Amino acid sequence: MANPFRNLRLPGARPRAYRGRASAVRARGPVGNSEARFALRRVERPKPKREWRIPWRRITVTTLGVTSVAGVLYGAAWLVTGDTLRVQHIDVTGAQVVDAYTVAFTADLGGESLLTVDLGAAEAALEALPAVKDATVERDWPQSVRITIQEHQAWGYWQAAGQVYVIDREGTVLEAARPAPAAAPTVIDVASPQDLAGGQVADADTVHLVARLLEDRVFQQAGLRPSGFIFQRDRGLTVTAEGGPDAVFGDSSNYEFKVQAFEEVLQQLQAREQTGAPQVAEIDLRFGRNVVLR
Repeated sequence: MANPFRNLRLPGARPRAYRGRASAVRARGPVGNSEARFALRRVERPKPKREWRIPWRRITVTTLGVTSVAGVLYGAAWLVTGDTLRVQHIDVTGAQVVDAYTVAFTADLGGESLLTVDLGAAEAALEALPAVKDATVERDWPQSVRITIQEHQAWGYWQAAGQVYVIDREGTVLEAARPAPAAAPTVIDVASPQDLAGGQVADADTVHLVARLLEDRVFQQAGLRPSGFIFQRDRGLTVTAEGGPDAVFGDSSNYEFKVQAFEEVLQQLQAREQTGAPQVAEIDLRFGRNVVLR
């Protein structure tokens, strides 16, 4: 049942306050008016008191960051200056002529940190050894290095002015190297000491030519066995053969043509021998199509 006295307003009674953030203010009106009129307006909310709080979160993050950086720096310094990553073992492979201890001593890597070791300097020092052609130095974590040595390989010999030099496939005179094969050729340089005064001993082009003739078995295919290789600075290479004429190749230019012409001339000479023609002592192949027989 509805309350009949709900809207009853008694004289002098104070009006009901409004809820919320607004307040009731009595409007100006004539005095003695039994009916009071009110107007609504917004009242500003009072500012809360500012409380000082400790930024624990920011302090925690900053502390953790500083601690992490300090830990990393300390760990890096410990790895660089400590013995954990220092060279304690050196493995040498490929050394036969040069002593392995000499290789390790020349590299001078013992006790060096693997983080800062200069591998290029070690390789350069090793390649300065007379018997070493190439050297490779690699890290082998955590406390070792691997040294791989490639030594010079002797190919043959170069004889000049009464001295015999060991040479490689490129004609380089070697101070120390792995020994040449048992059937290694010897090139005899018919030169005077004045010819060798400039320091040039072996002729690289002649060495290449002899090596190619042997690899292609030019004389064996023709039924001959080369017995000597003679080098003269005015006419180049001459190959002597048992049971056949000498062949003057000169240099390595027009190699295929010279070999083909040499084989054809040998066939013609074999046919002439059956007819009693005079024998030929030398085939000169230096003048292209003009092959000279002597």
